Amino acid sequence: MGIELGDTVTFNYQGELEDGSTFHTFEEEPLTIIIGSNNLVKGLERAVIGMEKGEEKELTLAPEEGYGILNPELIQKADISVFENTDINLEVGIVMKTPHGNCHVTDVSEETVELSYNHPLAGKTLIYKVKILEVAKK
Repeated sequence: MGIELGDTVTFNYQGELEDGSTFHTFEEEPLTIIIGSNNLVKGLERAVIGMEKGEEKELTLAPEEGYGILNPELIQKADISVFENTDINLEVGIVMKTPHGNCHVTDVSEETVELSYNHPLAGKTLIYKVKILEVAKK
C-alpha cells in the first residue's frame, strides 16, 4: 500500500536547478515528515503520495509547484551607504536577518544593494530525485 495523507515518511532526495546546480544532495540527512503537514513544497509532497518504501522517482516541478513565482514587490533596493559601518560582506547570495524577515542579496553595484524577500528558489524550476526510506502508516 502506497504513501497516503497522514503517513510519516522518511526519505532522501537530491534537488537541482535546470542549470545543473544542486541545492540538496543525498549525502545530507534524510527528512522525516507527516504527509499533509505542509512541510514540503506542494509538488514534492504530491509526488510522494502513492510511493512505497524503497521506491525512487525523479520529477520536475514548475515554480508554482515549488517555491512560487518570483514576486517583484518583495525585491527592494537599498543605498549601499546603509551598509558602510557594518561588518557585512556584501555579495550576491548572502542571507541577512532584518526587522522585516530574512532576505538575500541578489545584486550589488557601486551605489545600491538589491535585496529579495522571496525564497531563494522562488521562480525556479526544481528537479528532484527522491528515494523513500521508511513509511509509517497513520
